[in-house]
Amino acid sequence: MPSSTPSTNGIMPEVKKAGRKGSRAEANPAEKAPPYDPNITEPNTRAELMKYWINLSLDDRTAQKMLWLSEGGAKVSRMSEEVCPVLDRPERYEHSPQVLCKEGLLGSRGYWEVDCEGWVVIGAACESAGRKAKDGQCGLGENDLSWGVGWAGSCYHVWHNGENIEFQAPLCPTIGIYADQPAGIIKFFLVEDGENGSKEVRLIHRFATSFKEKLFPGFWVGRNSFCWIRKKDQ
Repeated sequence: MPSSTPSTNGIMPEVKKAGRKGSRAEANPAEKAPPYDPNITEPNTRAELMKYWINLSLDDRTAQKMLWLSEGGAKVSRMSEEVCPVLDRPERYEHSPQVLCKEGLLGSRGYWEVDCEGWVVIGAACESAGRKAKDGQCGLGENDLSWGVGWAGSCYHVWHNGENIEFQAPLCPTIGIYADQPAGIIKFFLVEDGENGSKEVRLIHRFATSFKEKLFPGFWVGRNSFCWIRKKDQ
């Protein structure tokens, strides 16, 4: 997984110290989200988070050309430097090996989980976050309009606006993300095995900010790596 923040040239840089830096199977149709209530208690357990589950599918129009989508839009892979034969589009990432989901959050909450392997960053980006070289840093967490988390070899790095925070924990294959767009909250969790086959979550980091536009789940994928969006019943 990532040893540092994602780079817009498609190649991750060397590991740096914390601080300033230079599901399986096809997703089900979207479930109807409950009406937004600004007064609920912020969910912290997996049972509470699951109440806000959203089904996601990858948006092939945004996928950088080295990324390959499969499993009905649930899996993104980068197993070689082979380029996918796709047309250039305004929405497509030019250099950063990233892809966004079709579904975004606006005036709502959402929770999703991702299985990952290799060198990846999982997070979210605002709709207007840069995607082309002319826009500057486009990787998840490299700018002020995106947030991301990735394994750095011995710990997790959480990224935003080019700065990272370290979180000490063993490697976990499943990451959970909760976002409350109106409240400006995004939280990253490890999804771990609990007792009797249950799942539990452990908080990696919580951001409290302000989302002034639609927020889209996204993925940065390094060489020989993949992300797979989980289904709710997994």
